[in-house]
Amino acid sequence: MHEFSLISSVIDSLENYAAEQGWKKINKVTLRIGAMRQVIPATMQFAFKTACDGTLLEGAELELVDVPIIVCCPRCGHSWGEEHMGMICPYCGCDDAQMSQGMELEIDSVEVEDDGEEKD
Repeated sequence: MHEFSLISSVIDSLENYAAEQGWKKINKVTLRIGAMRQVIPATMQFAFKTACDGTLLEGAELELVDVPIIVCCPRCGHSWGEEHMGMICPYCGCDDAQMSQGMELEIDSVEVEDDGEEKD
């Protein structure tokens, strides 16, 4: 269950940023998570709720945005997703394709309270 370590890292980052920005409370966090991270959404939600207890994120909502796998060919410029999984281009046969998305773990947005006012 690597979801707990991922969430712990996100919470640490948010707490540090909150201290720098003077946020009093975080109400909502939106994360972009790539398909290659292989997280289980229900486990991610549970980890978030559990890890937030006693922090300025306690009671915050977690929204997860799935980011699909996209692979690009440097030779012909075509892109493909999971329908042609693999690192060999199905269009030109190039074996030097690169994943352009699918490994993300990014904080997309945060809704906070600052001096009693909600801010995005």
